[in-house]
Amino acid sequence: MTTFRIRDAARLLGVSDDTVRRGIDQGALRASKDDTGRKVVDGSELAAFSRAQADAAPDLLGVGSSAR
Repeated sequence: MTTFRIRDAARLLGVSDDTVRRGIDQGALRASKDDTGRKVVDGSELAAFSRAQADAAPDLLGVGSSAR
């Protein structure tokens, strides 16, 4: 199982470490602890979270897609 530390997960998501921690604290993202006691996020959990966040992004321009 591939796991990511919070800072690495944040980099992959393009957000801050604190944003990932808030997601964990709010139950939107599950974390466990590695052998050293640091919080880590399972890779498949991170991928699912990323997809869910992308699907939830609002269409701010109201156009739905590019004209290209």
